[in-house]
Amino acid sequence: MRRAAESSRTPTLPFSDADAAVIEDPVPVPADSAESTPTQVDAAPAAAETAQVPVEAALPQADAAPAQPDAASAAVDEAQPSDLSALGVDDLGSVEEGAPERVVEWAGPSRPATALSWVETADVAESSRPADLNAITMDGPVTDLLADAKLRPVVLRSRWLVPVGTIATCAIAYSASMLMWPLHEVPPVVQPVEFATVAPEPAAIVWPSVGSAGLSMAGVSSAASATQAVPIASVTKVVSSLMVLDRMPLQLGEQGPEFAFDYGDTLEYWDYRIANQSALDVPVDGVLTEYQLLQGTLMGSANNYIDRLARELWGSDQQFAQAAKTWLAERGLGDITIVTPSGFDEGNVATPEALLRLGERAMQNPVFAEIVGTVSAEIPGAGLVENTNGMLADPGVVGIKTGTLVGWNLLTAKDVTVGETTVHLYASVLNQNDDAERLAVTRSLFDQAEAALATISPAVPAGTIVGEISTPWGTSVDIVSDEDATVVLWNGTAASAAVEFDLSNQREEGEDIGTVTVTGPVDQASVDASLAEEIAGPSPWWRLTHPLELLGLSSK
Repeated sequence: MRRAAESSRTPTLPFSDADAAVIEDPVPVPADSAESTPTQVDAAPAAAETAQVPVEAALPQADAAPAQPDAASAAVDEAQPSDLSALGVDDLGSVEEGAPERVVEWAGPSRPATALSWVETADVAESSRPADLNAITMDGPVTDLLADAKLRPVVLRSRWLVPVGTIATCAIAYSASMLMWPLHEVPPVVQPVEFATVAPEPAAIVWPSVGSAGLSMAGVSSAASATQAVPIASVTKVVSSLMVLDRMPLQLGEQGPEFAFDYGDTLEYWDYRIANQSALDVPVDGVLTEYQLLQGTLMGSANNYIDRLARELWGSDQQFAQAAKTWLAERGLGDITIVTPSGFDEGNVATPEALLRLGERAMQNPVFAEIVGTVSAEIPGAGLVENTNGMLADPGVVGIKTGTLVGWNLLTAKDVTVGETTVHLYASVLNQNDDAERLAVTRSLFDQAEAALATISPAVPAGTIVGEISTPWGTSVDIVSDEDATVVLWNGTAASAAVEFDLSNQREEGEDIGTVTVTGPVDQASVDASLAEEIAGPSPWWRLTHPLELLGLSSK
C-alpha cells in the first residue's frame, strides 16, 4: 500500500533519458497524510524518499532493462483507487498546489536537449493516474495535450495534398477550356418564317357612263366594266394583221413580198369609198410590199389593203373566218369572233377584257408595234398616211387601233415608268358617241392607273420578320427586312417572296445575314435582311454543363 502511494505520486515518463526534461524539485507528500492515516506513518517517509529520487537517477535503469517496468510503474498499474484514500490523498489538486513550479529551460552546452517542451509533466501524471470512475466529473477543465502544437489541416497532409491538388488542377483546366472553347460545333440555326406579302386593294375604277371599257396592266391584272361582246369594227384589223404576220413573218427593217396593182385595183378602191368604208388608193401598175400594206391597214385603216392580203393567203372571207376562229382559240381569245378581215361587219365582236389581252399579244410583235406606233408614213399610191389613233399625241402612248361602225371604239397601249420598271397599260373603249369621247375616256382610265402606280404599298414592309435564329443554349433572335420591298402590283394582285440566308460570323444587331427577294408579275425587288438584335453567347454555366456539345461529340 505504501509503495503504491509512492508510485502514484511519481510520474511515469514515456520518453527516453536522451529527451528527458530536467525536473529539479520532487513531488512532496501532503502534510496531512500522516495525521489522517497513522497506520501508514512509516510508509510516508519511504514514499517521500522514493518521490525525491531525481528522475535522472531512474532513467539509467530504464535503459538498462527496457523490457522490465520499474517498481513505481508496476505499483501504479496495480494500485486501486481505494489505496489513494488510505494514503490520505483525497484531492490531487492539493498535491499540485503545494508543488514548486517546474522549470523548463532551453537546451544549452550544460543541459541536454529537451523534446516535447510544451508538455506539462503534471498533466502527464494526472492523465496517467488511475481514477475512480465513479468520482470522475466533467466539471473541471479538460486539458488538450496538443493544444499548443502547430498542426497542419488534414487536407494539407501529404496523403491528401496530391489527390486534392490533382482534382483542383483538372477542375481549373476543364473550366478554362470550356469557358474559352470556340462555338464552331454549336452554330446558331437559321430558319425562315412564313410571312404574307401585302396585296393592294381591288381597283375602284370610274367607268364611262356610255358603252363599255376595260383597263389592264400587262402581266399584272385587268378589269372591265362589262362582259358582253359588242361590235369592234376596224379593231378587227389587229387580228387579221397578226394572222398575216404569222403566215408571212417579218423582221424589223424587212419589207416582205411585193404585191402588184393595176387600174382595176384603183377602181376597187373607189368602190370601197362609195360603200362608206375606209380605204387607200394604190399605185397603178406599181407594187406595194407586205410591210406597206400593213402600214395602210393599221395606220390608215384601209379595208382594201387587208382584204387584198387575206385573199392572197386564204382565198375568201369564209376561209379566213374559219382560220381566224382557230387562231383565236389557240391563243385563248375565245371571246373574240371574226367573220371578215376588215371588221366591216357587225359580226366581228369582242368583250372589253378580250381586247386587252389581244392588245398585249399584238404589241409583243416588234413589226406590229413599230407600225401602230408610227404617226404618219408615205405609201406609194396613197401618199402621206396619218395614223387614225389620236392618242399617239399623248406622252407614252405607243398604239394600237381605232374602229368605227356602230359606235366609236379604241384599243390603246401606253408605257409608264415606275421606278426602274416600264409598265404597259392597255385601255379598251367601246361604243362611245364620238372620237373626242373615246379619247377622253381612254385618258381617264390611264390617269387612274397611273395614280394607283404612284401609291403602291410595299409588298414586304421594312421590319417584316422573315426568319429566326435559334441557338442550342436557348437564345432566339428575329431576322427582319431592312427596307421596304416594293414591286408593281395593282387591283389585288399579290407578289411572292423568297428569303436566302448566309450566316457566318454575324452576331451584332443590324448585321446583314440574308436577302429578301420579292417577285411581282412584271418586276422584282431585293432588300437585305438583318438581325433584329444581338445574338447573345452561352452563359458560363451552359458552357460548363454542355462539354459534349461544345466539343462536337453530342449525337443531337
